[in-house]
Amino acid sequence: MSQKIFLTSALAMGVIAPAFAEPSHTGTFPADGYMEEDYTYTNAATADNMDSVYEGTVDAVAEYEDVLYQIVAGQYLPAGAESPIDCDQSGYFCAGVQNGVYYDANNNQGLTSCSDATNGAYTLSAGTGDSVNSCYRTCTNSDVAHSTGTMNGGYYYGNNNQCGATSCVNGWHLKTSMSGGELVTAIGTGAGENSAHIKADGTFGEQNFDGQGEKGQSYYGLTDNNTWAVDYGTNGMLVGQARCSTQAGDNNGATWTNPTITSSLTDETGQAGAQYCYCNVTGYKGTDGTMQSLSAPWVFYEGFSGGESACAYGCANDCASILRITDSSFLAFRAALLGSVQSSPAMCEANVININWSNADAADVIANNAGTATYGSDVRTPVKAQTIKGKTFRGWRFSKPEQTNLP
Repeated sequence: MSQKIFLTSALAMGVIAPAFAEPSHTGTFPADGYMEEDYTYTNAATADNMDSVYEGTVDAVAEYEDVLYQIVAGQYLPAGAESPIDCDQSGYFCAGVQNGVYYDANNNQGLTSCSDATNGAYTLSAGTGDSVNSCYRTCTNSDVAHSTGTMNGGYYYGNNNQCGATSCVNGWHLKTSMSGGELVTAIGTGAGENSAHIKADGTFGEQNFDGQGEKGQSYYGLTDNNTWAVDYGTNGMLVGQARCSTQAGDNNGATWTNPTITSSLTDETGQAGAQYCYCNVTGYKGTDGTMQSLSAPWVFYEGFSGGESACAYGCANDCASILRITDSSFLAFRAALLGSVQSSPAMCEANVININWSNADAADVIANNAGTATYGSDVRTPVKAQTIKGKTFRGWRFSKPEQTNLP
């Protein structure tokens, strides 16, 4: 009779004990009692550490603390999200949250309704702004004098009228301001004939290169401190402002290939440390003699090693001088400054009507500047009418000229 042998070892029975991984970290039990993930705490299974438990069961309770999310201006934290995103909701703006926010499954945080912020007066926005100033309302014809029909743009919070007309009432015509590109073309790359400036202390200065002597302050139309002008002869005249700021800038090693450009400088000439000179453009006078107002940001020129006093003395003069000279790097500054000019919405400008005065000598018309009249404004008559024997002059009466039928 054969005998059967039974193997009772785990290996013989085909049963293999599971292999356990060791935690990645080893350390002593933490003094605050908060055990970290994936740790071996050496000889830590004691009643002192385990809430006075010597036997049986002890609970290891996971504890959490809320994450504080920092929300910068231009971003918000969507409901249920853990990462802020760029502002992207029309009718809203994102001003940032100074003290941060916690997770919220149901509500957006850092996103403010334009309607709520302005009591319903300005309900629209592109949704990408970082302040209430990005909120606007629809334009009406009352926002642009003498306009009619459809309007462009918006009227922004803070009394910022960016409304543009598309058509005007009779007697008026559309007028748009120059863009930066148009101004660059108008001025060109030639040298300025003359320039002038008023320093921070009110001192007026002028530089002449056309050989005709000084023109005087009234010629440039400068009245305020920290202003400048450059006369380009037949290419017109530029006027602008200078400012010394504590805000440092970059002029790319005096090449101005990508200089610091900012829409606002929060400090003024005269403050301690205000040694960084910026320039901007405020107007252009074309060959017709009309000064056109322009809107442009500040462009960084340079920092003055002599501090705020040196900047206050030289900034306005330098803004004018650099725009007068045709050195290649200075032309780069000119291009950056002029290119920064922002075209403004279309407005309605009164028509200029030519007046043909019969029986009046040209000298008498010119003497009273009577050759034209701006619609809605004054009509000036010649100094006198011609004398005709046997007749008493009663006056001039307007008459629409006869239309000539052209083939």
